[in-house]
Order: sequence, then C-alpha cells, then structure tokens
Amino acid sequence: MPKVRRPQIAGPAYDDRDGAPPPPRAQSHGSARRARDIPYSVAWFRDRIATYALGTIICGALMLTIAAWMGGSLGAFGRNMTNGFNVIAGWAGMGIKGVEVCGPGRTTQKPCPEIDGDVVTHVLAAADIKSGAAVIGVDPYAVRQQIEGLDLGAVSVQRLWPDRIRIELDQREAVALWQEHDKGGAWRVVDQSGQAFADADLSKYAGLPHVVGANAGEAASSLVAAMSAYPNLKERLEVAYRVGGRRWDIKFSGRADLVAMPDDQKLKAALDCVNLLHAETGLLDLPAMRIDARADTCKLAIQPIPGAPADPLSGDA
Repeated sequence: MPKVRRPQIAGPAYDDRDGAPPPPRAQSHGSARRARDIPYSVAWFRDRIATYALGTIICGALMLTIAAWMGGSLGAFGRNMTNGFNVIAGWAGMGIKGVEVCGPGRTTQKPCPEIDGDVVTHVLAAADIKSGAAVIGVDPYAVRQQIEGLDLGAVSVQRLWPDRIRIELDQREAVALWQEHDKGGAWRVVDQSGQAFADADLSKYAGLPHVVGANAGEAASSLVAAMSAYPNLKERLEVAYRVGGRRWDIKFSGRADLVAMPDDQKLKAALDCVNLLHAETGLLDLPAMRIDARADTCKLAIQPIPGAPADPLSGDA
C-alpha cells in the first residue's frame, strides 16, 4: 500500500525584515524573560511589603471587631490589654517592685546618694510609675520628660531588670539670690551652674548670699565655695557686686563699706588676708569707706570715712 503522508500545517509566515510585529508566542516569551530579569532582592522586598500591608489591614480590622464586641471602645481594649500584659509580667517576675530615686554618682563601691524627701515625693508623683506594672512597659524617655517639667535638675531613668526602676536626679541647688543690675531690678534664685529657677519663693531663700551684676549669677557658685572656708566672713557677707566680669566688691556687715577683691584666681589669698587681719584687728569694724585687698601681698589700702580717727593698722595697712 502506498504510504500516506500526514499533512503539515505551516505557521504564519514571519519575516523580521518586513517590520511586522512578532507573533503572540514570541511576545509571551519576551514577557517571561523580562519577569526573570527582575532582581531577586526587588521581588522579595515587593512581596514582603504586600504581605505586611495585608497583615496590617487584617489586624486593624480584627482589633476594631474586638473593640466593638467589648462595647465599642478602643480605650477599654487598650486598658484590658495592658492589664493582661502586666499580669503576665508579674507571673514572669518582671512586674515593678520598687522605684529608686537618688542623686548621681553611684558606683560599685559607692551607694546611690540620697536626696531630699520632699523632692523624692514630687519626682515619684511626676513619674507616675505603678507598682506591679511591667518593667518593659515603662518608657524611660517619657518618664524623664515628665520629671524635667518640675525644673529640679538633670534627670536619667533606667530599667533595672527584672523588677526595678532607677531615677537619678542631679538636683539643682539654690546658692544665691541674684540681681542682674543694681537699679532696683528683680531678685532671682540661681543654682550652682548660675541658672535662675523659673519659679522660686524668694522668702524661702532670703538667707542666701546676695550677688549683683551682669554675670554675678554665673560666678556666684565659685564665690560661695571660696567663702565657705571662712565661716566668720561668710556670716558677715551681705552683698557681693560683680565688677568687670572678673572680680568682686564685697559688702560685709560692720562699719567698713566695701572690700575690693582681686581677680577670681587671687580671691582665696585675699580672703585669707582679710580673715586674718579681721581676727587680729577687727578690720571690718573700722570706719572705712573702702578697703582695697587687691595687692599681691597681704597689705591693704584703707580709705577712711571723712572725720574718722587715724587708721589703727599702722604700717601694715
């Protein structure tokens, strides 16, 4: 029997020379190649974004559904979640059992310095940390901002795992009453760094040294520290006037009006000299308009009040 040939069906003629578009199969192959050319990292990132977006939408819808079931309040839902989390933290031994408030400077050899009890009360009230709450649920930055609003000093807050919180307060110390200009200006309470308290009861600090001058508040701390070595002079100090931003004219109680002190780096030596001569001769009780203690040696120049008797310090003055 003669062999029967199967008919051959020719595909559509395509000649790339005639500018005709490629057949559909060729187009699909090109699309597949273009998809394969996308970098793996880009495809991975795109898939993850889509997954997280879908998950966020689902979780949000779930929370709204639960909140509606609980009475339509997202706040109630959040409170219940927080309470449940605190219970779990308590079971795990991570519920807050104590809040420690102290000054800075704690080391392995040195305990945390204590601070005033009233200050501790104010700090704890501002921190508002509940006993039994989860340690991990306390935001140290938020607590610090709440305490800094009290204007008590620099604050740091730390979690002490598993169940304590430490608040360290570099407490501002009132050192002097400051008047910027000797023209009847307002008095302000300044701390050890020369910063004025925003709100302070002046009557409570009336016994502090009084300093006057443009930068007297900033320099008050060093003056008070230097005077602390001479209790007899410190209790007599009435007003210290800042001169030229570098030295003091001091009014002590007594008949003498002013004592001119040298530059700050020589202040201690001048105070030592004034203290010694006052102990020996009652220097500050002399009828003097001005005592100049700016000499390098312990020799003072005294300007007597007109009509006062001769200077009793003889050749040493």
